[in-house]
Amino acid sequence: MNDDEIPLRGGRVTQGVVRKGAYVYRPCCENADFTHRVLQWLEQKDPLIAPHFLGLDNDGREITTFLEGKSPDNLGEFSAVQLQTAGILIRCLHDLLADFPNCKKGQTVCHNDLSPCNFMFKDDMPYAVFDWDSANIGNPKNDLAYAIWMWCDIGNEEQSADKAIGKIKHIVIGYGIDHFDLANKIVEEMDRVYCSVIGTDMEKNTQQWIAKCKAWVVSNSDALCKLRFK
Repeated sequence: MNDDEIPLRGGRVTQGVVRKGAYVYRPCCENADFTHRVLQWLEQKDPLIAPHFLGLDNDGREITTFLEGKSPDNLGEFSAVQLQTAGILIRCLHDLLADFPNCKKGQTVCHNDLSPCNFMFKDDMPYAVFDWDSANIGNPKNDLAYAIWMWCDIGNEEQSADKAIGKIKHIVIGYGIDHFDLANKIVEEMDRVYCSVIGTDMEKNTQQWIAKCKAWVVSNSDALCKLRFK
């Protein structure tokens, strides 16, 4: 790292991300070619919703524009307006990417890590999404279910079921969908995350956390199945 490079702590996937002036330098992931095409696609559709991919530096790092604002360091409490705004933003991304090359009917490019930690906030509202390293073509309902898990802090024993379900309503109303198989989709995302860390140092802690989150979904499955958002 050069003296004029400032480490960035935001995001939850890629390590070694730095800022240099108006630009961000990131090590390329295995999925880099795909994610670069996604960022270029989004730039053409909505230049404010994600970083712009500008190319590679001499060290093979990707260069993107720097998003102004703040990003949460971890999961936390969000207002009804913030949750609804996040839902609107996620729906916008899914709609913009639904006609990305090779997307079939009902598919889009899923971010696959729509934690609040990967959203940039300005004036206390989320307005853009970064850290696209895990993106691939998939079911937008799964991407939404993951976002609900993270933004609503599903499994947090310190919040009541009623409070968590209230948060879910805000984000899904923002997204604009009446009903979907929310409980099963959240569990599918929990299983995906668990599989992604098998054999890593994170496996044990992640297994324990996901078991707690799954237990919450199971105990509240009836209420989740009855939820309507319009």
